[in-house]
Amino acid sequence: MRGLEMRGPRTQSQRDAVTVEIVYAAFTGALLAGAVFLAVAAPALFFDAVRGDARVGVLTAAKAAGATAFVIRVGLVLRRW
Repeated sequence: MRGLEMRGPRTQSQRDAVTVEIVYAAFTGALLAGAVFLAVAAPALFFDAVRGDARVGVLTAAKAAGATAFVIRVGLVLRRW
């Protein structure tokens, strides 16, 4: 929608395009967040390489990395559009 000026009400097709873009951004962001979480948390979850308090730290870092990846992905997709 680059170059589209915000004059008057949007058409139905413009509203549909916005909806599709938002859903696409959220879906791909969620997939990326899940992949990043699993990549960071894999040593603690699957390989049992991390134990005790370090496991909690790794899982917390995985959550933060996943959330960050989600926000960045959604922001980049919506900004690009």
